[in-house]
Amino acid sequence: MMTQTCNLEKYLSGKASYIEKRLARRILSVPDTPAALLDAMNYSLSAGGKRLRPALVLAAAEAFGLKASDAEPAACAIEMVHTYSLIHDDLPALDNDTLRRGKPTSHTVFGEATAILAGDALLTLAFETCAACAGKSSVGPARTLKALALLARAAGASGMVGGQSSDIFAEGLLNGDTRRSCAVKTGVKKGISYFTLPPGRKTPGKADILRYIHLHKTGALLRCAVEMGATLGGAGAGDLARMRAYGDSAGLAFQITDDILDVTADKKKLGKLGSDAANGKLTYVTLYGLDAARSHARRQTSKAAAALNGIRGADRRKLAPLYALAEFMLGRTH
Repeated sequence: MMTQTCNLEKYLSGKASYIEKRLARRILSVPDTPAALLDAMNYSLSAGGKRLRPALVLAAAEAFGLKASDAEPAACAIEMVHTYSLIHDDLPALDNDTLRRGKPTSHTVFGEATAILAGDALLTLAFETCAACAGKSSVGPARTLKALALLARAAGASGMVGGQSSDIFAEGLLNGDTRRSCAVKTGVKKGISYFTLPPGRKTPGKADILRYIHLHKTGALLRCAVEMGATLGGAGAGDLARMRAYGDSAGLAFQITDDILDVTADKKKLGKLGSDAANGKLTYVTLYGLDAARSHARRQTSKAAAALNGIRGADRRKLAPLYALAEFMLGRTH
């Protein structure tokens, strides 16, 4: 573990403020957009939140020698993707939630059609925004192209969307109520694995499915954030692999903690109602219980720190926020 310390509350507050201002500028400068659509986009994008994903982009980029302004377009882009995913995840066809970040969800304010389109618009705007990194002399087109590819993969069928799809298919798995065409059966029957399985395993167990969902639905964007920042900063292959490992473990710790908070947290502080049990979700709490879920989260936090210990090409002092962020994933209360 590093000896350097980080005042994480101050760090996150500063990065969130920095990103909020730039998101506001970017969303309000989008040309030729119907006012109603722009209002819906801005409503969800400006709803607040911890801005963890852009903070991770900036922390990784700064560790590898960039200024925050060099990686700012990528940081804004990943928050746009994250916000799009929340809009769609809250829809009646998915989680059917009415509260997000302490505010009514997009579809309850603007209607389902506008909410869907606002999510679509934010997703596509994200790639236009990230592409602006190419104009930064310290980054350039080649690194920007790699970052764009990382974002596309993390957001799509091999990442977050795949995880969301599997999350739906796994609903009711614990109690045998698999009315939502459970992919555990249909996928294996067709010879298509919906989940990443251990070598030699033909049928996924519940633990395999749960890990797949968390690594993809939530973990993919968190991993992408540190990968993008490190890529923009010119990290070598070995350090990129270590950053990926950090992102995977930090992402798992974040989502396991989210599973715990869905059961234990004050809903007002959490900013959402907590619908896992009502939707029959497969979570670390429903599968393992609260105490074991907490143990899993602690183990992943330790693995995230171990991955950072192996980084060789970064400024060790500037890795402090990443260590602190991994601990935050475990200890957050909302």
